Amino acid sequence: MTRVEELIVVPAAPAQAMRALLTVARAREWMAPDVHLVTRTTAPALGAGDRFALELFGGMRFEYVVEATSDREVALSYDGPWRGQERWSFVADGAETLVRRSYEVEGGSPLAALAWGTVGHAIVALHMRFELSRFRSAIQNDPGPRGEIEATSGAMRSTPLTQADNTRAGPDFPVDDG
Repeated sequence: MTRVEELIVVPAAPAQAMRALLTVARAREWMAPDVHLVTRTTAPALGAGDRFALELFGGMRFEYVVEATSDREVALSYDGPWRGQERWSFVADGAETLVRRSYEVEGGSPLAALAWGTVGHAIVALHMRFELSRFRSAIQNDPGPRGEIEATSGAMRSTPLTQADNTRAGPDFPVDDG
């Protein structure tokens, strides 16, 4: 087994970084220009069990499956000219997130080993650095909402409601102070 691994820091919370990774519409923002994403789902975001393909220059194609997602990691498996696993980890570090991308290649046919050993390793390493740089830029340009609950479009009231507003000043539900 061979591994290529890279680490970057992005100015966002882990949930924001994961959303940027898994949102299908944002893939073009950070993927290399010579990589084309072919989704097999109509969902706006990829989740566990979803399948997609990555088509690269020269007709190379890798079939991916999202194996699992958690609040800190996305695990994928792929099959193509060679096969293996890819993992993205997101670890909070203050206002930033450490993003680690790991690409592992399993043993395969002698031809797959030759392809990986001659050009595959170098191409994957270059793509990872380039895509992670674009990933950081995409998040800097549009980090997305910080949490799952997004702000409403209406104006928020900063003063309590009064009788002049024809409403009660307190909540509409009983509050037990004891």
